[in-house]
Amino acid sequence: MKILPILRHRRKETANLMGQFPAPSHADHFLHQDTTVIAPDGSTIAMLLTQRIDPELWRLAFMSWRGVRELPRKRATAVGSPSLPALRKDGSLSKTVGVPSSVLKFLEESGVGYGLLGYRAATAKHPCHMTALTKRRPELIDGNQRLIERVNELYARYMPTAYAIQRAEVEKAPRWRVLNTVFTTIYIIKNLRTAYHSDRNLPGAMTAMLPMGNFTGGELVLPEWRIAIAYRPGDLLLFDEGQLHGNLPFKGERLAAVFYYARGIADCGK
Repeated sequence: MKILPILRHRRKETANLMGQFPAPSHADHFLHQDTTVIAPDGSTIAMLLTQRIDPELWRLAFMSWRGVRELPRKRATAVGSPSLPALRKDGSLSKTVGVPSSVLKFLEESGVGYGLLGYRAATAKHPCHMTALTKRRPELIDGNQRLIERVNELYARYMPTAYAIQRAEVEKAPRWRVLNTVFTTIYIIKNLRTAYHSDRNLPGAMTAMLPMGNFTGGELVLPEWRIAIAYRPGDLLLFDEGQLHGNLPFKGERLAAVFYYARGIADCGK
């Protein structure tokens, strides 16, 4: 395992990149092999584990998950578009904001799709619940049990401290998790090059990301640390999604599965 120490954090310099698309010039280091990236304070920024996922497992998941068809209507920053109110059928504008319809049409024509498996935490309008896709297609989880458990196993083995933090949180509401893992949710995104964005995550825990398909490019850039992660099908990336991140361009069919703990799920057990 290669150790890459980073001597400087560029959070202030990269704050204005939110919503913009990554460029190769945003990275000084391109990671292709097993690497642990270490921050100046000694914490782990990211860990790339190459070819730890059996091809049989990721190919099976790819074939079953590539059919996701929803559009990322509320992920304006991630798709690199302005966030605008939606137009209601009566001609009025909604109070909530999202991706403009013209951008959604372009994404749909480009073959972009997403799906959410597992569980969602409560909101002001909805209680904790199983996602609609999971209810409709439970085989998308059950048929990929070995893959999901493999991701969980690798996380536990290589990042035991972060795993223990996440395990303790999930066990506050054990019925709201995917199988017997520390993940509550699997976010599947197909053929989308993401702009720089960040996601809310459990402090001290990690997100696991698994690329699948037949593609070239698509490196994940973390501009605050000047690194680009050239992960391929069979690789697993563990990192904190709260960091600014986005993808370089890619060619081919690309699907990414993101395994994470949905903040607030612990309250579902109350």
